Amino acid sequence: MYCKNCGKEIGDAAFCPSCGAAQSGGQNQPSQPVVVNVVNNNRNQNTNINGDGGNYPYKSKWAAFFLCLFLGEIGVHRFYVGKTGTGLIWLFTLGLGGVGWLIDLILILVGSFRDKAGYPLR
Repeated sequence: MYCKNCGKEIGDAAFCPSCGAAQSGGQNQPSQPVVVNVVNNNRNQNTNINGDGGNYPYKSKWAAFFLCLFLGEIGVHRFYVGKTGTGLIWLFTLGLGGVGWLIDLILILVGSFRDKAGYPLR
């Protein structure tokens, strides 16, 4: 064991023979008690496979499909699912010249189109 004041080796002595500083207890006694918090405040009650507790407001696949079919060139379907940034791009470029509109229509039909949070349309 070493002195806490000067760092010299003192063994198990209560006082340092070199500087005279008092040593508190032995090597195994911490100077402060260790407090361990064992309270679990986790209120997570996920019950479904997506881990959202069943409370996520899923967007309708068919509503997005018909919005894309009739108003897809101005990006209404993208605003519907919460993708306002790309919705504005679709609005100003007329659905990326029609190509982006067609791709979105196909993605919605096959179920690959997702909303802003990454959840599939239902």
